[in-house]
Amino acid sequence: MTDNNFDVHEHENQLSISFELICLLKWILEHDSNKIKKIISKALHAGLNNEIQKNRSYGQDFSMEDVHNVLLDFFDMMEVLLIETLSEQAIKKALEKNLMPSIDRIDSSVCDEATVNFSIEKATLKAERDPKENIKKVLMEELLKRWKPRKKNILN
Repeated sequence: MTDNNFDVHEHENQLSISFELICLLKWILEHDSNKIKKIISKALHAGLNNEIQKNRSYGQDFSMEDVHNVLLDFFDMMEVLLIETLSEQAIKKALEKNLMPSIDRIDSSVCDEATVNFSIEKATLKAERDPKENIKKVLMEELLKRWKPRKKNILN
């Protein structure tokens, strides 16, 4: 393939990851490399070393598709764990700020969980910066900013 040609299949194999996941990876590289080393050591002792040696002795190669799938699965898992952890932290902060009664009143058929969680996160961050702020009011403002009503919903 020359530099002037465009291969459609090449773009099908590209990997895209979220900004948040890139930030997480950068953070791990800068701050938690020792913890990653411990995870690697634990994996080696738990059987990874044997699996590596077995694959080498059988001359097993990984196809580009295998490599691509492993990377996709890894980054997908990291993304899911990051989203779960962000959500758990947002709920924990909401509990600390006594927001749960207000959150429980939000109709999940009108406002999806991702919007609610992101709004909780933004509201708690604003409340941490300015403790005088009415957090319930801020939460409702954040929800309204992000709420995308569906035309078919009678309540809109």
